[in-house]
Amino acid sequence: MKLFEPISIGAMQLKNRIVMSPMTTGYAGLDQLPTPRLIDYLAARARGGVGLVTLEACVVDRRHREVPQSMHFSSDDVIDAHRAITDAIHAHGAKVQPQIVHAGPDALSPQMEKIPSLGPSVIPSYLTGSPSRELAAEELPAVLDQYASAVRRVREAGYDGIELHAAHGYMLLGSFLSPWRNKRGDAYAGRKREGRLRFLLEVLGAIRREVGADFPITLRISGYERVQGGRTIDDTARIAPRLVEAGVDAFHVSGGVIDRLTSMIITGSHWGPAHNVGAAIAVKNAVDVPVMTVGRIHSPELAEAILQRGEADLIVMARPLLADPELPEKLRTQRRAQIRPCISCENCIDSMESASMSCAVNGLSGREGELSIERSATPKRVIVVGAGPGGLETARLAALRGHRVTLVEREHRLGGSLVFAAMAHPENAPFLAFLLREVARLPIEVRRGRALAPKEVRALAPDAVVVATGGRVVLPEIPGSDRRHVKTGPQLRQLLRPAARWLSPTQLRAATRLWMPFGKRVVVVGADLAALELAELLALRGRRVTIVERGERLAPEVGAKRLTEHMDALDRLGVAVNTGVAYEEITARGIAIRPERGSRHEIAADTVVIAGELEDDTTLYDAVKGEVPEAYTVGDCTGLGLIRKATEEATRVAAAL
Repeated sequence: MKLFEPISIGAMQLKNRIVMSPMTTGYAGLDQLPTPRLIDYLAARARGGVGLVTLEACVVDRRHREVPQSMHFSSDDVIDAHRAITDAIHAHGAKVQPQIVHAGPDALSPQMEKIPSLGPSVIPSYLTGSPSRELAAEELPAVLDQYASAVRRVREAGYDGIELHAAHGYMLLGSFLSPWRNKRGDAYAGRKREGRLRFLLEVLGAIRREVGADFPITLRISGYERVQGGRTIDDTARIAPRLVEAGVDAFHVSGGVIDRLTSMIITGSHWGPAHNVGAAIAVKNAVDVPVMTVGRIHSPELAEAILQRGEADLIVMARPLLADPELPEKLRTQRRAQIRPCISCENCIDSMESASMSCAVNGLSGREGELSIERSATPKRVIVVGAGPGGLETARLAALRGHRVTLVEREHRLGGSLVFAAMAHPENAPFLAFLLREVARLPIEVRRGRALAPKEVRALAPDAVVVATGGRVVLPEIPGSDRRHVKTGPQLRQLLRPAARWLSPTQLRAATRLWMPFGKRVVVVGADLAALELAELLALRGRRVTIVERGERLAPEVGAKRLTEHMDALDRLGVAVNTGVAYEEITARGIAIRPERGSRHEIAADTVVIAGELEDDTTLYDAVKGEVPEAYTVGDCTGLGLIRKATEEATRVAAAL
């Protein structure tokens, strides 16, 4: 495979063409230095076979940081701390580079240092809205010195090169380079190509004067900003040769601008794959240095095809390496079926709302030093009850640890709620398929088609029982809910169960093109994630859909980024949304609702779907705890938590067994 052919970036020789993208993790310390947690996380990706690891954004001025834990290279006293990173990565045969930035207008300096952020012009931060102060031309040489000194320290710490961030119209270099944000009126003005390029060329010159010509520089740049008045693909291709002359050894071609969701910097499941390849091709045609492409390239087959077609020289991956840090090594050793797929759920982005990144499908990500899935010295007999995502993952990990695992599922098909989630939201299907393949591959006894009573659990004499039986759906009491045109979430699942026994989620979804038990006008009562995904599927199948929700917030169990993309999709499909309403009555013609400060009105509907709310159901756990040596719960039986909760709890339980 071309993915595993070596390649050089300047003086840096890589063993393969797979690059780990820089991702803000929140794993560094508030002292802005690396921590053991961060080093363990990075080393896991190097051990997994990545050719080049790119460290998250590190600032040249510690006062101007993007997040509280932003690492910095603004003083010599950080060099030894960073050698711990370079030593850990090099031990596994990978190369490593930090991404070097000045956070510019997007810095937290107003909040954390009580000084203004700095920009090419007055720009509101995409994070806080705080306006930056325009840098005067006479202040720029000091910033050049900061960049040059920072890169010297990078080299002294043992890094193999740097990635210089000038993409997405944000941070300092990206803001200068983007006419979208750079509104200066002097020689650095964004309205002219020479003006917006000038500061970046000066930074490159300062770095080269400090570290010489043989220290590799990769430039991250938006090939296409995808906003009116932003930089175009043609403009990027025109400036690329100038940047090579100034010292750039490779390009990392991304796209979009930071403050516009639809510009597709990071895309969820509603967008197609490899959306920056066109821009990478344009840059590649203009220069003779390596070009990297990035942007939802989750399939190794797609990555290989891009390289084979000559559209790029290297593939940059972010989320796929969170989902499975061993992706390169599994691919190289012909274990493609064992690669755990990213499902583009954007939990990794939304989890940063709590200041620390996690992965919905990989409970070990960011916990590599905390949790161990090494083989146990004392194998146990483990009964896992319930084969939804939490039960499947618990069984998989317990088997990998050498325990004797029996997985019991009351349905004939394994997968639980994930079967229906994968039908409504196709990106979930590869993760379900992965779990099913693993359960079939590993020495796990599977019993299906019957529930397990507490006395039967005790009779099996297990060393440990893991209850992953899911929650209980509770329906709101609405007058008229017994009418014939009313369907509930549990009824819909029951209706699909016979077909789900034999058809895959993908086949079930395809079958909805031919038949669905809904009229033309549908009202969905409730707005958790499952309800939103159902509404989207119904709208895609030509139904006129309205969502009504008594709470003020839709899908509170998901983060802002994913919710925004779902709402954008629903809006494009014409789905109406009503929040903060009382459900007065389901009538023969639809449903009557009453807004908090309004009068009753009726929404016409041929079908009313009552989604219901998921509540705890620990009945089996309560019955067996104290009766067996160890008992645990995993997943929705202790409350709604989506795939993330199921896998996190499964990982912790499996590590504790």
